[in-house]
Amino acid sequence: MEGRQLTRQTSVKRSVFAAACALTCVAVVGCGSSSKVSPASLQPRLLPGSDVPGFVVERKLDWSDPVNLVGEGLFLPEATRPSSAVREFTDAHFKGGAGQWLIRGRGGENEAEARLGVAQFQSAADANHVRDWMHNEDLTQPCYSQCIFSPAPATIAGAPGVRFVVQTGHVPPPPKGAHVPPGARVGMGPATFLAEFTIGPRLYWAALHANPAAQSRFEAGMKLYYAHAKETV
Repeated sequence: MEGRQLTRQTSVKRSVFAAACALTCVAVVGCGSSSKVSPASLQPRLLPGSDVPGFVVERKLDWSDPVNLVGEGLFLPEATRPSSAVREFTDAHFKGGAGQWLIRGRGGENEAEARLGVAQFQSAADANHVRDWMHNEDLTQPCYSQCIFSPAPATIAGAPGVRFVVQTGHVPPPPKGAHVPPGARVGMGPATFLAEFTIGPRLYWAALHANPAAQSRFEAGMKLYYAHAKETV
């Protein structure tokens, strides 16, 4: 008799323990704290390098760690500490990311470098939060002190969801009497183009450092990127 009661008590304890484990597992899955997204699964969401005329893919990057993402994928103002950028991603429940560097005209006058990235978060609200933070960073003067760049917001026709900033560079005019090559833009320096958009829990961005004449090409590329991202949902 005592043996039966002991067996019944043990059975009840096991049932309670199993139920508690099940509830714990549901809670963990529900909050998404332990789930990660493979960078390889995000690579196809990037705009293919073949869709960007004149550019070649220099490097593909897997970002399972937000530290690497910040160091390799973002153009941040010099006044922004990398640790604060990492915190923005981790606090927004960063799950994984992927990126690529594109380059054109290596070493020449028309040299340009573009960086594309995609990151996945726990929710659309998290992705929007980081998008807004990045956009505010884009509007911040990139240099720590004096700077030749002047950031200003812009729009891209046909892509209303894209946050876009142009950091225009200005250089001192040449001395009086100095030779100026035909067609040269006097007083105009290089420019940096920065843009972000979100689709669901994913944040997409692109940055291009080139001459000011590249703006129209950057805008066309962002429209292609936006359309590609929507197709791969």
